[in-house]
Amino acid sequence: MSGEHLEPGSRPAGLRAAAELAALVRETVAANASREVLHLRIGALAPELRRPHHQRLLRDALEPLFAAGRTRVFDLPNGDVVAVAPPPALGLETARRALLRALDASSAEVVMALRLPEEAAQLLAAASQSLGLEPPVTARPPALPGTPLGTAELVAAEHAIGQADLESVTLSQSVCRLDPDGGAARPIWEDRRISWEALANAVLPGVAIAAAPALQRRLARAAEARMLAELARPRAQGRWRAVGLALAPATLLGAGFARFDAALPAGRRQDITLGLAPRDLLADPAGFLAARDAARARGYRLALDDAPIELLGLLPPVRLGLDVVRLRWSPALPGAAPALSEALGAGEPDRLVLAGVDRPAAIAWGWEVGIRLFQGPLVERRRES
Repeated sequence: MSGEHLEPGSRPAGLRAAAELAALVRETVAANASREVLHLRIGALAPELRRPHHQRLLRDALEPLFAAGRTRVFDLPNGDVVAVAPPPALGLETARRALLRALDASSAEVVMALRLPEEAAQLLAAASQSLGLEPPVTARPPALPGTPLGTAELVAAEHAIGQADLESVTLSQSVCRLDPDGGAARPIWEDRRISWEALANAVLPGVAIAAAPALQRRLARAAEARMLAELARPRAQGRWRAVGLALAPATLLGAGFARFDAALPAGRRQDITLGLAPRDLLADPAGFLAARDAARARGYRLALDDAPIELLGLLPPVRLGLDVVRLRWSPALPGAAPALSEALGAGEPDRLVLAGVDRPAAIAWGWEVGIRLFQGPLVERRRES
């Protein structure tokens, strides 16, 4: 990847910045090109360093980057600033030192110097985290409590997942139709997802797997494959109900899902809604699209799972070939209602599920914007028996 592809002077902001940063990281990795990165983590600043005086010093330190011809600067949605340049990138090093001086030599947790392609995963996580899709990024992976994990421990954990009772670590809630004209909430499908914290406590007690994303992904794939195997058993098929499953693209493209698919009776696939996470789309668009195409070809319904409303304008579900958006309720949603127009489609209110409904105001707002499918503790209490 040559310097000309850096689009000098480009300085996207918000959702566009997160998407373009993720794309730049993937292109750099594919081309095996070297890039220097400076990541200013505004959210990691101590409260006493967030005063206007410090903000002005930070802007002054970054100003030379904005005019550098071969540097791209990204203003991420959470306020973080990421600058990327080809080596030797002396301007980035100068800015880094100036930032540390402005912060009174505060730790590298705030001013991070990264390198591509070696630290691509960390930068992709930063882009996702800026959208609220990942836990906060730190300068180095936090230490895992307990015994250090080696290959034997991982194999043992995967074996334990293969023997574990996943029902005890599976969260289930009904997605219900709830109309403004009254009546009980009518169940449409059952949303099933694994509680990763509970699973970790069961198979790796004392180990914080959330602090090791690669470990969590590996164990998640094993758990998802086990969940699919359980659903394919005759006993589960005998008490069948429509389900929604949150799965990773790698699981959908794996042998476990192929066995699950082959074991399903005729007509069952249309009763299954597969949820794909926005973070997987941003981290690996090709894998996301391959999983989507494989699932659609077999007749499954597809959902964009737990999507921030701000992401819908950037990733319209209709254009992505997805059937449903699972949107999580927050008190900030009513102010973002215009972003729902593309997600709802033309007269298709069943394109949206409002999840996390815990108060009447959430249902009232959903009705106001045309949503009829709801999920959450309040909906469970109103559900038909």
